[in-house]
Amino acid sequence: MTAPTETQMARDTAPARRALRWAPALWAAYAQAVAFAAAAVTAFLVTDIAAEFHASPGTRLWPLGAFALGLVVAANATRRNGALGHARFTGAIALGALALGALALALAPHFGFAVGAAGAFGVSAGSAIALSGRVLAAAEIGDGSASVALASGALLAGIAAGVGSLFAVPLYGWRGVFGLVVVAAVLAAWKFAEYVPDDDAALRKCDVRFA
Repeated sequence: MTAPTETQMARDTAPARRALRWAPALWAAYAQAVAFAAAAVTAFLVTDIAAEFHASPGTRLWPLGAFALGLVVAANATRRNGALGHARFTGAIALGALALGALALALAPHFGFAVGAAGAFGVSAGSAIALSGRVLAAAEIGDGSASVALASGALLAGIAAGVGSLFAVPLYGWRGVFGLVVVAAVLAAWKFAEYVPDDDAALRKCDVRFA
């Protein structure tokens, strides 16, 4: 095969390679946005949760505290560098657990259950944020700056979702808002499992560059 022919083939396949790089990064950013939204929604609606269960003033922030503790522990315990190793599997599990945590919180029958569910919700959110962040950082979109922009956009989207939850509460109630988080998390788990390759070797086959 001549050099000009190889060059032409490389040009012809460049859009496909770019698409393969963008797809995992975009869905990882969406997954991270959902996890950030879970944190924001919990923070904004913790008083509504406490009010429904008539929690005392000293305990009304316990669901938020349990969520925050779970998130910090999980985010710091999740490995952030080196080979990804089954990123699809671990990320999809974290996002599936996020959906289950939101569902448990939405269906909480009493305040103690809500606190425990919020803690589990936080663990899954922290894991999802860390794992999705690793995929974003490793995808090397452009010179890497696009990956940073996607992560920043995910954080802003999560905060916006928290603000939006205040406007959704009159329509759906706080339980309904967490139900919306369930839907978003299920979609994130599905698409993360569909588009993020299993490991570095699979990503190389897709021509996705990793450091």
